[in-house]
Amino acid sequence: VSGAVRGYLDGKITHIATMKCLGAPGKLIFTAYLLQILFLGLLGSTAGLAAGATLPYVLKQLIGTHLPVPMTPGIHWQVLVVAALFGLLIALIFSLKSLGLARLVSPSVLFRGYSESSNRNPGTAVKVSIIISAMILAALAILTSSDQRLAFWFISGASLCFVIFRFASTTVVKLTHLIPKPTNPSLRLGLGNIHRRGSPAGSALFSLGLGLTALVTVMLVQANLDDKINETVPNEAPSFFFLDLQSHQVESFEETARNLPGLTKFERYPTLRGRITAIAGKPVTMAKVAKEVRWAVRGDRFLSYAKEKAPDIKVVAGEWWPSNYAGEPLVSITADLAKGFGVGIGDTLTINVLGRDVTARISSLREVDWSTLDLNFALLFSPGVLENAPQTNIASIHVPAEHEETAFAEITKQFPNVSAISTRELLKNVSQTLERIGTAFRSMAGLAVLIGFLVLAGAVSADQHRRIHDAVIFKVCGATRFDILGAFAAEFLFLGLIAGGISAIVGSLAAMGILKGLMKISFTLHPGTIITTILTGIALTVFLGLVGTWRALGHKPATYLRGE
Repeated sequence: VSGAVRGYLDGKITHIATMKCLGAPGKLIFTAYLLQILFLGLLGSTAGLAAGATLPYVLKQLIGTHLPVPMTPGIHWQVLVVAALFGLLIALIFSLKSLGLARLVSPSVLFRGYSESSNRNPGTAVKVSIIISAMILAALAILTSSDQRLAFWFISGASLCFVIFRFASTTVVKLTHLIPKPTNPSLRLGLGNIHRRGSPAGSALFSLGLGLTALVTVMLVQANLDDKINETVPNEAPSFFFLDLQSHQVESFEETARNLPGLTKFERYPTLRGRITAIAGKPVTMAKVAKEVRWAVRGDRFLSYAKEKAPDIKVVAGEWWPSNYAGEPLVSITADLAKGFGVGIGDTLTINVLGRDVTARISSLREVDWSTLDLNFALLFSPGVLENAPQTNIASIHVPAEHEETAFAEITKQFPNVSAISTRELLKNVSQTLERIGTAFRSMAGLAVLIGFLVLAGAVSADQHRRIHDAVIFKVCGATRFDILGAFAAEFLFLGLIAGGISAIVGSLAAMGILKGLMKISFTLHPGTIITTILTGIALTVFLGLVGTWRALGHKPATYLRGE
């Protein structure tokens, strides 16, 4: 928004100078263009509201059938009003500085033909207005959010991101004069244009960097998720899950499963459902439960029990009970659940199973990798607690792909009441859903990149007078159109390289933070994805930059020099 407003006002600089010559005070100019910007912001917000209200209906058609819950889009007027306020406040905040500088334009611009850039101060009143407007925007975001803590951290993170990119773009532009000057004249001129006074490089790098960073982040996150779903998980996950296996069928089912051709692993657990009602003696409603594990106390959970510790069970605290254990009820829970509940070895959990409260002491904590899709339970009880309760069984098998059809046919033929779920088909559906979701996120990141290119185009357009001035001087000194085009191309090439380099680093770090910090899965750098994204950004930067400066190459020196 700031870059677009600056580009718009720079294009109106002669109009502003004319108004100054006719006696218009700075306050009138500020107010007139502020109303224009707010009107344009209202038009943009209206278009955004229309697109946002339509998008849920489009998403329903794309991914609605793949979601676990029905998607029922509708028009929520309160949300639209809040979104419109966000749009107008953002337009106001990021236009005030440029408007404050616009009122300081000197009438002498009409005589020079262009305005000399300088580090002017927009004024204390403008700065105070920006701060107050930003505080109102932040307060509106926090107060209208269902999770005010998350909104606070999001605003803090977004503000930090803006500061980092503004600092990085400004610093990089200043440091370019330390780079050894290339011997090629076009490269030398292109590099010099980046750090010259009045260069649009700072705002262009800021806008392009944010957009490309978002795109790199989304592409890397999706690439890692695709690897996990299409390569890592299928190699580790069972071939089939079998549900609703009755207790009297267990022995014959195990015999059939273990005789399947190519079987590499077989697992079976009894399953019941129960609700956690007390943690360390406190009712769940009074206990402090971390947000990330509240799912465990929101309803019934699947429970199981086991005598012996399976080979893939990893105990990280406490000890597993003996196979012949016959003492008080014990339970083994996952380490993340214990951390979220604020409990440890020796504390108790009370679970209501079919109307009966069972209080068990925590004997061990387990570390579980849910991404393997192996049979795992958040709560595993010791023997002698749940055996007499009504229950069913769940089982899984691992067989090579070439034997999956045979295994499916054999099991379903002998046990028609058992539901068989193919992991391969399940992962295929998940992959398709993620692809659709990824397309939506890539579109949003692509929109951010497009906005960056529009800012670049606006900055180049507003800087047109200076480029015409440079082109005329180059021609007077004997440069051909190809020489000037090469200098401009080199400038935009350097801009693209710098923006791409910053985006590759920041985007990779952001993707790693999302995957390892939030999703708890491993991160793999995909150089091909990064390089492809960055090269595309560089190519578009050079292309759009040259399109914006093409008019400057057509000016004849004589016409311009007569005006000077």
